Amino acid sequence: MDRRKATWDGRAILFLIVGTIVSTIVLLPVSIFSLVIPLIAVLLIIHQLLLRVIFRGPSKRSLPFSDSEWDIIQIQENGVDIYGYINYQSVKTDLVVFVHGWQSSSEKFTERIRIFKDRGLHTLAHDMRGHGIAPDTAEWTAGKVIQDLKTLLDSIDNSKVNKVHFYGHSLGGFICVGMHNDRHQGWWKDRYGTLMLESPMVAYSPIMEEMSSRFSILTPYLKRWALKGFNKIHPEVEGLQWEDIDMPAWGVPQVPTLLLQAKNDSRLGTYHYELLKEQDMDLHPHLIESLTHSKNRVNTERDEIIITWIEERLS
Repeated sequence: MDRRKATWDGRAILFLIVGTIVSTIVLLPVSIFSLVIPLIAVLLIIHQLLLRVIFRGPSKRSLPFSDSEWDIIQIQENGVDIYGYINYQSVKTDLVVFVHGWQSSSEKFTERIRIFKDRGLHTLAHDMRGHGIAPDTAEWTAGKVIQDLKTLLDSIDNSKVNKVHFYGHSLGGFICVGMHNDRHQGWWKDRYGTLMLESPMVAYSPIMEEMSSRFSILTPYLKRWALKGFNKIHPEVEGLQWEDIDMPAWGVPQVPTLLLQAKNDSRLGTYHYELLKEQDMDLHPHLIESLTHSKNRVNTERDEIIITWIEERLS
C-alpha cells in the first residue's frame, strides 16, 4: 500500500474479507476463538469507512469556468492533473489569484474576476481537485490543494507580474491563509501584495466536530485517526498536531487583509470571523448584512468594497 495514503484501496479490503471468511471456515471446527476474526475484520472495515468519510472529496460539482478571454492551464505533477485559468493584461501589472470554496468552482467567481480584470489586473483562477474540470483525488486534503496552487503559480510567466494578491472564498480562504505558513515558499511570497477573504474558513476543528456530530462518542478517535492520516499523506510536515490545522498555527497573514464576512452566514457562522479578528494582523473587516455565504455572484455592497480596495491597494 502507498505509504502516503491513509486509506486502503478496494483490493486490500477485498483481501481482508476473503481472508477472514477462509480463516473462520478453517479454524471454526478447531477453536471457538475463530469467531473473533470476523469481529476484528468488521472493526477494521468500519475504521476504513470512517477514514474515507474524513478524507472524501466533494460529492457534486459546479459548472466549469468557460470564457474565451482566459486560457486554460493544465499541468501534470506526480501523476495529478492541475488546472487553472489565466488572463494576462498587455502590460506588466499585479496578479490576482482566486481560490473557490467547497463544491464550487472558478466559474462561481466569474463576475468578481471581471471586476479585477476590467481594472487592468492579471487574473488567475484555480479549480481545486474534484472541482470544476479538475479530476477527483483518492484522498482530499487542503495540503494537496496548496501544493497544486504553488505548482500552478510556478508555471506562469512571473516576469509580467509586479505583486501577487489572493482572493479566497470559504474553504478557498483556508487555502490562502495556509499558504502564509513558513513551510510554503515561492516567488509569489516575495511579491505578496494583499489578501482578500470572503466568508472564510480559517480553522478545521469546527468542521471536524460537525462531521463527527453523528458519532460524538467517537470524536476523540476520529481526531486521532485523522491526524494519523494527515501525517501519512503529508510526511513532509513532520509531526502534524491538531492545533496545526487551526489558525494561528495554520497561518497568520502578515499582509493587508480585506475581510468580507456575511453577517448571517448560514454555513460557517461567525466563528472564523471572530477568530480572524483575534489575530495580530493588518485586518480590514466588513460585516455585510446583504451578503450570504454562497449564491452571491453579484452583491453591490461587497463589490463596492472590493472596488475601493483595488483603487487604494492594487492600483
